[in-house]
This record gives sequence, C-alpha cells and structure tokens, in this order.
Amino acid sequence: MRQLLLIPDPRPLDNQLGHRFFREAPRQPGVYLMRDAADRVLYVSKAKNLRQRLQNYRVANPDRMPRRHLRMAREVARIEFQYCPVELAALMRESKLFRLLKPKFNRAGVWPEKSRFSVWRQVEERLELAVTDLPETGWQHYGGMALK
Repeated sequence: MRQLLLIPDPRPLDNQLGHRFFREAPRQPGVYLMRDAADRVLYVSKAKNLRQRLQNYRVANPDRMPRRHLRMAREVARIEFQYCPVELAALMRESKLFRLLKPKFNRAGVWPEKSRFSVWRQVEERLELAVTDLPETGWQHYGGMALK
C-alpha cells in the first residue's frame, strides 16, 4: 500500500509544462535542452529514451534531488529536443553543446578550458619562459594544457 503524503512533493515542471508534455515526450534517443523564460539554455543532457529520462524531473522531492536541480526546475520554461539515431550520437551531441553553450546548471568544469602552452627559449645567456595560446617560431614548447 502506498503511503499518502500530508503535503505532496512539488511538481514545478508539471505545473510549467503540463502533464501532456511528459505523456507525449518521445521515446527515442536524443539531447534535451532546458530553457528559461528568456530562452537561455539552463541545462543540457542526453538520453537513450527522452520520455523515460524526463520522468526524473517531474517530482521535485528535496530528499531525492540535488539542490541545484531543484533550483533549475523552478526556472525551466520549456524543454527542447534534438533527436539522434542512437545513444552514442546523443552523447557526442551533448558534449558539443556543453562546450558551445556552457549551461548554467551543468556541473562546472565539464567543458574544457582553452589550451595553453609553456614555452621557453634561450636568448644569449638567459632563459625566457612564458605561457601562451600558441607557440611562436623560435620557442620550444610543452602542452597544450588546460589552465584555469
């Protein structure tokens, strides 16, 4: 027997998008982008089955959902789908969108930083050292490294 809740868990996405949205979500692989009212991308993720994956966001139970996802759920105004033929294609699309969009609610550090090179050259009797985006002619180099 199911336990009845005195105060039901909030369902912000059901309230904002409607029950029908979740019933009609596609059962195919793809990427979903959660957008706010200003159409900014808040979150990007991939799924083997988009409908099944989105069910995880319907109930905003503070005991089972990370705080950042609870905050995000309150900001979502719409969810956009980009369909893919297979899950691997969705994974590659997700990775590209992370780097391109850097969504607010995806974990920081998921996207790679710009590569830098440690460079050096000897000028007469002194050694010159630097860090640069692209090594110039005449410099020895090591890298590229992601520096923050």
